[in-house]
Amino acid sequence: MSRTSRRSALLLTFARRGEEEAIREALTGLRQRLPDADVFAVGTSVSAPTLRTVGIDTIVTYGDGRGIRAVVRDARSRRPAAAAVVYWDPGSAGHLKLEAVALLSGATTTYRFVPGAGSKAVGRLRLACSVAVKCIASIACLTAGAAMCALALVCLRGAEIFSGGRRAHRD
Repeated sequence: MSRTSRRSALLLTFARRGEEEAIREALTGLRQRLPDADVFAVGTSVSAPTLRTVGIDTIVTYGDGRGIRAVVRDARSRRPAAAAVVYWDPGSAGHLKLEAVALLSGATTTYRFVPGAGSKAVGRLRLACSVAVKCIASIACLTAGAAMCALALVCLRGAEIFSGGRRAHRD
């Protein structure tokens, strides 16, 4: 069958060591929901061996000269019916990159798979809100970090001036 005659599903994970069982659970859950779908994953050259050991043959590779635009374009061309994001732990506070790729892939439903807790379906609107909130939080953290660095620089410069400046000599 050609790629267009069958549905596809996108699996997104960091594929860390020790995450294989969680990936297998997500793959099983995804195949139960979409039994006729070809499952493909987005990964790096480092995560590809782990993804292959759990049974994923098609891996869209990110990195090694391929940017995110090419990866998203390739994922969209496969027209995934669903995307699955595998979370490392029960807290789903992280994973901004994976959620953004799931959103940009065009999948209508995204499943969040948490090890030992099963899955939860999330629609595009909720996923978009999650990505937006995480982007805003990241920008706020970067802004706060930059403000702290600027404050530290001002304090150091003030202390230098207060102690006699750069050219002050001790007698």
